[in-house]
Amino acid sequence: MNAPLPPGRAVLLVARREFIAQTRSRSFAVGLLITIAIFGIYILLFQFIGSQTSSNTLGVTPQTAALREALQAGAQAQDRTLTITEVGHETGEQQVRDGDLDALLVGVPGSYKLIGLDTVDSSLQAIVSGVIGQRAVNDALMQAGVDPAQIAAQGHVAVTTLEPVDPERGQRLVLAIVVAVLLFMSLVGYGTAVAQGVVEEKTSRVVELLLSTIKPVHLLAGKILGLGAVGLLQLLVLSAIGLAGSLAFGLLTIPTAAASALVSAVIWYLLGFFLYAAIYAAAGSTVSRQEELQTIVAPIMFPLLIPFIFAVSVLPNDPRNTLGTVLSFIPLFSPTLMPARAAMGVAPLWQVGLAVALTLASIVGVVLLAARIYRNSVLRTGARVSLKEALSPRRG
Repeated sequence: MNAPLPPGRAVLLVARREFIAQTRSRSFAVGLLITIAIFGIYILLFQFIGSQTSSNTLGVTPQTAALREALQAGAQAQDRTLTITEVGHETGEQQVRDGDLDALLVGVPGSYKLIGLDTVDSSLQAIVSGVIGQRAVNDALMQAGVDPAQIAAQGHVAVTTLEPVDPERGQRLVLAIVVAVLLFMSLVGYGTAVAQGVVEEKTSRVVELLLSTIKPVHLLAGKILGLGAVGLLQLLVLSAIGLAGSLAFGLLTIPTAAASALVSAVIWYLLGFFLYAAIYAAAGSTVSRQEELQTIVAPIMFPLLIPFIFAVSVLPNDPRNTLGTVLSFIPLFSPTLMPARAAMGVAPLWQVGLAVALTLASIVGVVLLAARIYRNSVLRTGARVSLKEALSPRRG
């Protein structure tokens, strides 16, 4: 049996082996290109959907043409684009059938009708109904000798905030969602890669040769470091391309915030990866076949999926959500939620620092526990290793 390698050298050798094997593989380059292509398609798709859902075409007849200015003002108040065309009744219906118009407004006061093909966009309905309803109220007030403008002024509610309105909130929201998506993909993808690598080494019995010169804990640490570096490289490449493209096309105008979000994503990726990779490696060491791996690693995805869903569905509308704030301090949730809250500018520095400290403490505990499970399980093939056996202190 060969003499064991020094701890530092052993960890670096394993990390270097994993990093080179992954980055030189064809799958890494292909996967990176596919990911970039998917991101580009998503961006174009969201832009197309946004342009389609925020604009409408409406036909008005000579009888309803007087509502044109009010309809335009109503659409503008809801930040929508409304293209209005004056047409005859029959011509307008034909254009609705042909798809040239989303709807046609016909009729006279008291009997207006909005004609669509098989349905009418709810936002367009709201605009038209609001304008016509307000016009009816104004006419009634004027007939009663009351100035509608005076009534509207009395019913006006001014909106103010205790803190200055952030003009960059929309862009910060985009950054937060992008950071959450990148972190989720990286942690799931490369965490699973750690577990798959452990099972592959057990199946091929390569691990027996490695452990003749390397201690299990050093093999585990090297594997996590190596694959973590690969994931970080991919994260940086994707982030740099996305940042450069966003700035070039004017999608982002706050490079300082974007840069800080990128730095935050890198830090939280490293923290999250070390935490989850140790869990994935420990889980992978308890099985001997790739077919059994999915049932073991599937539960690990839930602590990643829950904060990801929260970050992209709840935080955009309520960034100071109390539950989201509490969850962002839980180490298993922090890597996704805290950088998202920080990107939106609602996480003070002390909260970020506390979450980092709690996550670091959890990493120490999880790595020590994972090392024991890994040490007790990695050389055992055949039946799945039970949790009791994996945690037994008798195996060294």
